[in-house]
Amino acid sequence: MNILQISAPKSGSYWLHTILHQILQKKGFSIKSFIQQQEVYQQAKNMELSFKGQAEVDMMDIEEDGCYYRISSVFRKKISDPALYADATSLAWTHSTLCATSFDVFPLFDKKICIVRDPRDRALSAAKFAFTPYMKKHYPSHYSSPEEFMENEFENLLERWVWFYGNYLLHKEELDIHFVFYERLLHDFPAELKYLLDYLQVSLSQKEQKELEEAVTFSNMKSKSPKHLNKGKFGKWVDQLNQKQKELAIEKTGDLMQYLNYPLEMTEGQEKLPSLTSNIPQDKLKEILQDISWYELYNSNSL
Repeated sequence: MNILQISAPKSGSYWLHTILHQILQKKGFSIKSFIQQQEVYQQAKNMELSFKGQAEVDMMDIEEDGCYYRISSVFRKKISDPALYADATSLAWTHSTLCATSFDVFPLFDKKICIVRDPRDRALSAAKFAFTPYMKKHYPSHYSSPEEFMENEFENLLERWVWFYGNYLLHKEELDIHFVFYERLLHDFPAELKYLLDYLQVSLSQKEQKELEEAVTFSNMKSKSPKHLNKGKFGKWVDQLNQKQKELAIEKTGDLMQYLNYPLEMTEGQEKLPSLTSNIPQDKLKEILQDISWYELYNSNSL
């Protein structure tokens, strides 16, 4: 089995990757790695990157002009044959937005899994992450603080969230994409794991599921990667966004959030978990995507 995981940055990607890796291990699948067979891996494996073991991850960029494999921000090279790449990995990870090339690449993987996180919490996480030592070194921000970052980039992050997930939802059936939710993994891990296992068509005993859940608890994950993970909570936006930002979030992402059952407003003690209980009408998704201010910058015909 080979799996492609899809996520916007700061949406729980590292967590999902660890969960999927654990599942493959527990089921006794042979875990293949493309990057670990490349010479550059020997140079990069001891580098201090964003999280421990990042050099081992088969990170894939899928773009209009082709596919690339990379190691964090230190290495990137075009993949000459995506089919050979897919055959050489058990678990690849992409942050790439859907494009024409995606329709050639996705069928090369047996399973495709996309993790979603509330756009407001994701934006807050991105703002904080922008000022970590790793980001300051490799992607220095010209803003002076997370607050200034949010003030200037929040609207852009919201629109990118809609574009990223809206397009993947639009082609969910065609590309056979399974969606998991960051918030459900936090609040009801056993149930979300069951949906994931059903999609993967694998089974784990109750004992194995308990072991997996314990292995990927946020406290355990954070102890292994303290610089990459923050607090592992949802609904932070309630207290950390100002009223203007909350209204902007509803304006920019409200329609899609409602289809995913995210609360537009929330008070303490009123926690509503997102879900994808039915397919979103394609005409409505197209309408939502066409409302993005930079829609014309993209070749919508290729999607």
